Amino acid sequence: MIFHKRILIAFLIVFILVPQTPRENQLVFTFNESGLFSNYFDATQTVKWLTLSTICLFFVNFFL
Repeated sequence: MIFHKRILIAFLIVFILVPQTPRENQLVFTFNESGLFSNYFDATQTVKWLTLSTICLFFVNFFL
């Protein structure tokens, strides 16, 4: 069961990090175009928070 959680979290991290390139962040564009955020800054902050929280979740799950 723990192995399944680690695999799912690892795929989530890959899914979040792969679209984030230095020139263009496709995930931010997708979040911004979804209509959930009032401006581009809110979408970028959400993506940053989501990225850092999933990485922390991965390490917590890895070491426990």
